[in-house]
Amino acid sequence: MKVKKISLVLSLLFGLALTISARTSLTAKETSNTALRDSLKILYTLVDNLKVTNNTTALKYAKQSMEIASRINTPDVLISSCYLMGIAFNKFDKDSSYIYLRKAQQLADNSGISEKKPMILYTISMLYKAAQDYKGAIVLLDSCIYYAAATRNYSLLSEAYNAIGNIQYEGQDKTDAKRMYDSAYQIAKLHNKYKQMGVSLGNLAKFEKLPANYIKLQKEAIFLLKKDRGVEEEIAGILINLGYSQSNPDSALYYFSTALNLAKNGNLSEVEMGAYNNMAYSYLDKGDVVMAENCLIKHAIPLAQRLDNNDWMSTLYDTYADVLSARGGFKEALTWQKKALKERGKADKKQAFEQVRLLAALLDLTNKEREILVQKNKLQTTQLWLVVSVLLIIGFVFILFWLQQRNRMKLNRQQITSARQIIEMEESEKGRTARELHDITGQLVMGITGELENLEFPDNSIKEEIKGKIKELGKSIRLISHRMNRAMMEHFSFEELIVGQCEDVQRLTGIPITAEMPAEPLVLPKEVVLHLYRIVQELLTNAGKYVKDGQVSVRISTLNNELHLFYSDNGQGFDMKTLKADSMGLMNIHERAKLLGGKAKVNSAPGDGTSWEIAIPYIQKK
Repeated sequence: MKVKKISLVLSLLFGLALTISARTSLTAKETSNTALRDSLKILYTLVDNLKVTNNTTALKYAKQSMEIASRINTPDVLISSCYLMGIAFNKFDKDSSYIYLRKAQQLADNSGISEKKPMILYTISMLYKAAQDYKGAIVLLDSCIYYAAATRNYSLLSEAYNAIGNIQYEGQDKTDAKRMYDSAYQIAKLHNKYKQMGVSLGNLAKFEKLPANYIKLQKEAIFLLKKDRGVEEEIAGILINLGYSQSNPDSALYYFSTALNLAKNGNLSEVEMGAYNNMAYSYLDKGDVVMAENCLIKHAIPLAQRLDNNDWMSTLYDTYADVLSARGGFKEALTWQKKALKERGKADKKQAFEQVRLLAALLDLTNKEREILVQKNKLQTTQLWLVVSVLLIIGFVFILFWLQQRNRMKLNRQQITSARQIIEMEESEKGRTARELHDITGQLVMGITGELENLEFPDNSIKEEIKGKIKELGKSIRLISHRMNRAMMEHFSFEELIVGQCEDVQRLTGIPITAEMPAEPLVLPKEVVLHLYRIVQELLTNAGKYVKDGQVSVRISTLNNELHLFYSDNGQGFDMKTLKADSMGLMNIHERAKLLGGKAKVNSAPGDGTSWEIAIPYIQKK
């Protein structure tokens, strides 16, 4: 640790001396381009070393590299300096990062310098991923793969395959994700790229069902990573995953503490906070409340406050509330849970603001490029009319026809876009409600449990029974809130979501509900899962209102490249002729089916129950 600090101080002092030398060289006419390029190389190294541990200093050196690059004014140094500015801004100012990276890409395109394109495209793709534009990210990563292969940049080639695998894994496309990880591993192995081999192997371990095999692959990944330099963050991440996989708290503590040491040596603050947070829970599992509290109060929470990291403050405050509950301090725990909720709100606002700025930067540059293309097209169109004037009448008729078709398509797109926006707002509201329900439930359970502790009961077993039922109720409500939240839904399979929802409604309303699913698990895109889940949710909500003494059936099947959702109940039904066409519930079901390229049919009559059939396109993967 002391050696690393001394090294950092020396690099900063060296960087200061370099700055004075470089600025002097900018004004000295006799300074050659060779000397300036040597200065640039040192600046590049300093920025790369300090971009994580001391981002402010890294940005200062990156700006100095831009000054020197402007002096030399050749494409290669301008590209490198723009890229350097992009990675220096990347951590705290992603929209500025994108602007410099796009400038570097344009310079590389115009100058034909291909060897610098892979790293630029890869870094831009990560910004698209941060903006949740996953399609755009994959397109850029595909281009990165092409140029990395052409320039024989095998390290980046493997990393690009890993990155696509991560996006597909998060999108529940685990088959293609595994294929990407395999490709990344084979490329790295063929060219002895140990860091990329370790990362790929760590990703492949996620697909192992047996814990022993999972642990074996993760340890092999660490062995490979240790053969390379600057891989503390990757090794620490694998160690934390190994800690999660341990059922014995002492074993988990071993892995978490090892990751913690790496994080401290590498100045990896977020890994350090995560390690302390996990250690606190492991100590709780051992019943050592004092050590759990020390991890948070003496180490993790002060670090998060010093860094003003609202996201981690929220997580750590919530963990500390659990520690206080374990030792019986329910009122104090409730106070910390309120603090956690407040910090979560700040973190969400900050993240939303950063994402809006990044999206604005992406959109602004895209519109500028589109304007240039439009101007070029106008010029080409003018030239074309001069050459083929004899075809003017035919072209005019064709344009009229094309405009009519385009207007129809535009109207359809606008309708679909409007429906998507309405549904997206509903999803955001449901997510917010789910988070509030989750947080409020925890507060209420702790509050009521705390009050019960202060009450005297003639029979202590009655108190314990009431406490148990309250905790069970809290657990059930939290589970329901998880299923409401789109982010949490991704942790459940489609079958688990539908069956779980039916069980929840049956438990809350007492209505008998049968759920029938296909024998083979369905592989569905996230958007299809979300809309079908919300459709079933709407149908069961109506059943809770109108099916008093009847029964409900939900059946899902596949036939002829279509997925069918059948719903029926023997409730009171309704008169379809007098039903309002703009009924929000019915409109939601029809719009969601339309967004999936399908259709919904309803049949009902007073006293004769209600039935629905929703059919959407579906191709069974073989």
